[in-house]
This record gives sequence, structure tokens and C-alpha cells, in this order.
Amino acid sequence: MIANTIDAVKLEHYSVLRISGADRGEFLQGQLTQDVGEVTPQRSVLTGWTNAKGRLLVVGQLINWNNAFYLPLPADIAPGVAQRLGMFVLRADVAIDLPDLRISGLSSPIDEAIRIGDLELPPAPGACRAGDDVCLARMVGDPARAWLIGPGFINNQPAEDSPVIDDGHWRLANIQAGLPEISAGSTEMFTPQMLNLDLLSAISFTKGCYVGQEIVARTQNLGRIKRRMYRFRAESGQDFVPGQLLFGPDDMTGKIVSCARDGAATELLAVIAIKSADDAWFADAKRSLPVDRRPLPYSISADN
Repeated sequence: MIANTIDAVKLEHYSVLRISGADRGEFLQGQLTQDVGEVTPQRSVLTGWTNAKGRLLVVGQLINWNNAFYLPLPADIAPGVAQRLGMFVLRADVAIDLPDLRISGLSSPIDEAIRIGDLELPPAPGACRAGDDVCLARMVGDPARAWLIGPGFINNQPAEDSPVIDDGHWRLANIQAGLPEISAGSTEMFTPQMLNLDLLSAISFTKGCYVGQEIVARTQNLGRIKRRMYRFRAESGQDFVPGQLLFGPDDMTGKIVSCARDGAATELLAVIAIKSADDAWFADAKRSLPVDRRPLPYSISADN
């Protein structure tokens, strides 16, 4: 079936990182947690980029389009990521830039294809379809939504005429889907397993070496995953920021990964100790502002 109506919003607080050049695949294979060989013009993947200590600088969806790779990122980290990634290029035939491309977010019934002009995007997670000027990619982990990069017509209207929303609405959908996002406030705080990237199939444990790979592999192989990302909801109405502490039993603390308003309440993704996941958690050290755990669309257990 084809979706008759597609909801679309312009994502003005997101940018698109472009990695091009003849050596782009080999270059990214040595940088990202995912196997870049799995990325085709028809299939995108979720991946991460860590520093040498295995701490995440980026979480994003890698898209193969027009002889380049594209990575939608929060605009507050995109320039720094482009500059830092460029330091690893050395003599490789690789160019890294932030092209002036519009980026929109689409949503439709989860079992229906999206049609934009002559492009028909199936509902499979990570599926991609593209023309010369526009690229569509289903979100990995939330196939009811999709990225639209470049111009395009939605419901017979140009994409640039779509309503502009606070990026918090898109981030709220990410939180409810259990999809982490690194922003300026949370960079280099978390390992991939802390943010459940292994549960989201965003790490390859069979590819070759990449920056931070030794630490990521050791964590997995030695069963040292002690902290995981969980979803919470706060009804207190207070403001939260990435990197802010949550307070649990005894002297235990957690850290907020991302947050977004849902009316008067706030939804959070936060990393806490697995063994204390069922305990009470609070937004303040006095433990007077509770945050309630909410379900994720995938399971977390002490065994994973």
C-alpha cells in the first residue's frame, strides 16, 4: 500500500555531513562502529563514531547517495564533527563537508510505502530510495519515520513548504523509539553499549579495526556492560539538558542522554546502572522530583 497522506516537518536544527571521494568507504570503515560495506544506495545503517577511549562522538544513520555517504546530525555538533573527522583523512582521497541541503522528517503508517515524485520507499527499516536531487531513507529503529534530504514534493506541496517545528518534537519521537542522539551536551560521555547500540544493530563485531574498537570489543566479550540507556518521564515540568545527572538509590547517579518536552512533561533517555533499573530515580539530589521509567520498544536485561 502507498501512504495517502504523509506528515512532514522541516528539521532546521539538523545538518547533513557528507563524506565523498574515492577512498570514502575504506576511510569510514576505519572510523565507524558499523560495517560500511553493508551500506548501499538501497540500505542505510545506524552507526556510531567513538574516540580512542571508546566514547561516542556521533550516533547517526549512514546513507549512501550520489557517490558519497551522508549522515544527518544535530546542527550543534556537525561543524565540530566535520573538523575532527577531517583530521584523520591524511593522504586519503576523501572530502568532508556540510553541504547546503534541506532536511525534512517524514512520518506515515508503519506498513505503508512513501511515494515522493517517482520514488517509492518501502516500509523496511533503513530502506533507501534516491534520485539525482532527493534521497529518502527509512529510520533504523523507527520505520514509521524517514529522512528526506534535498527538495521534494509531499502531498503535492514542495517539501520546503512543510511546517517548521522545534526539533524537540523529532527528538521526542527518537526517545520514544529508544534511539540515542549525541549532542553538544553529551559528547564523549558514553560508550556504544551504554547507549544500546549493540541492541540496535549499530555495531559490527566482525569487521576490522576502527577507532575505539578495542574497548568496544573488550566490553562486549568480557561481559562488562554494567550500565544501559533507559527511557524515563518526568511530570515535574522542570527543564533538563543532556549530561545532567539523575539520582538513584544510595549514592548512585545516572546521566541524561537526550530529552524533549511532551506537553508539560519531559521524556528522557538516560544511562543508569542495570542493577538499579527497577529502583526509584529522581531529577534532584534531594530525591523530591521523581522520574518514572517507561518502556522501550526493545528489551534490556542483565544478560545483554
